[in-house]
Amino acid sequence: MRLEQWLFWNSVLSEEWCDEFVKNVLDIYNPQEPKLKLANENEDPDPNFRMCQIRWLDIEKEKELLNLLMGYANMANRESFDIDAKWINEIQFTTYKGSTKESEQGKYNWHSDVDFKNPKPFHRKLSITVQLSDPSDYSGGDFQFKKGIDELPIEAKNKGTILVFPSIYEHQITPVTDGIRHSLVTWVEGPHWR
Repeated sequence: MRLEQWLFWNSVLSEEWCDEFVKNVLDIYNPQEPKLKLANENEDPDPNFRMCQIRWLDIEKEKELLNLLMGYANMANRESFDIDAKWINEIQFTTYKGSTKESEQGKYNWHSDVDFKNPKPFHRKLSITVQLSDPSDYSGGDFQFKKGIDELPIEAKNKGTILVFPSIYEHQITPVTDGIRHSLVTWVEGPHWR
């Protein structure tokens, strides 16, 4: 890695594009509950670790989107990261719903996007998030990096903004207390981290 810890492009996707995309995804793709993170291998998953709804998009149907996201990943990698990252295999649409009840607030506690126990010959190398909701549509739901990684500016919450960062960075989505936050996430994979 060379320069910045992360890169983002402010509001590069129009509000109209984001609204139409969200509507289409909600109409076409079925929601799923996310897999729960294990507190450790000898314990049951923590049901409060991740509270959201996900939809896995068909990358064959979403070729235009895939190419767009890969373009931003390549630009970020060329300008700042210099990581051996090659392809996108999956795209996830995520919905975090707000609530006044703490136990029902959408969130995703501290995690990295790399599964180092994955037996497959690749790891997630670059993470890409796309902000699909206007920040005035919800309260809470902040994307945060763990201490030691530069804090994101407020503009990173703007609708249509694309963020790219190395998948090893720990990050979280804080609880959503009101409204709904939609986002898109994907990962550029490559050979195992060394």
